Amino acid sequence: MTAPEVEILSRAHALFSGRQAVGVLDAAPGVAPSPGEGLPSAYHRAAEGRRTELDGARRVDAEVSAILARVQRDHREAQRQTRAVLDAAHADAATPDSPVAQRELLRRRAARLRAQHAHVLAARRRARRRLALLRALRYRRGHRRLPAPNSRAALAVRAALSRLGCPYVWGATGPDRFDCSGLVKWAYAQAGVQLHRTTYDQINDGIPVPRSHIRPGDLVFPHTGHVQMAIGNGLVVEAPYSGANVRISRLGSDIAIRRPA
Repeated sequence: MTAPEVEILSRAHALFSGRQAVGVLDAAPGVAPSPGEGLPSAYHRAAEGRRTELDGARRVDAEVSAILARVQRDHREAQRQTRAVLDAAHADAATPDSPVAQRELLRRRAARLRAQHAHVLAARRRARRRLALLRALRYRRGHRRLPAPNSRAALAVRAALSRLGCPYVWGATGPDRFDCSGLVKWAYAQAGVQLHRTTYDQINDGIPVPRSHIRPGDLVFPHTGHVQMAIGNGLVVEAPYSGANVRISRLGSDIAIRRPA
């Protein structure tokens, strides 16, 4: 082994060293219906609405807990994998006594560096997927101001959100893989609205909208080569780039916005 190699492998392992402090939510207790005999009907409606909200909160808690449990498993797995590579480097103390042995030692070192790099990248991809799930859950639970349920914008938003997790593929237009403009074109097509195919043409679709008046369904352009769809609550759905999946992201500050007519 060499000091530079061990230093690089150790830094990668240090990303996952130690215990990860990730809590697990306790599900809220169920609410038993009260008799409420003789009370006004408004009370019963309010009580039923509250029970529905609490049931929804319990479901959200359960989903968040499941995601956090997967995060913990991901962390432990990355920790184990990077530790194994580092241990292999420490154990490889042979001194090459011939050109063939030296070449073999260099091959093993290069393989360890590649393996450690792959483990870090895989952990990063898993973390991004978990973050996308949490953002989707936050949107689903916290956002209640969609356009009218049967409006074209609402139908397009729901169509785009139904594709969360589908892979980005350049030039793809759905229904199982998309590039950025392909996603918004496909989503609006489900609402009966035809958009242009490319981002450079979509930036001229519809009418311009100031950031202060953005609504779910609006097309968001952080730059001329990328398009997202606003979904409300300061969030967008997008097919971001090669190697990533359709996900929910935060709305940027320096953006152009178009509203399909």
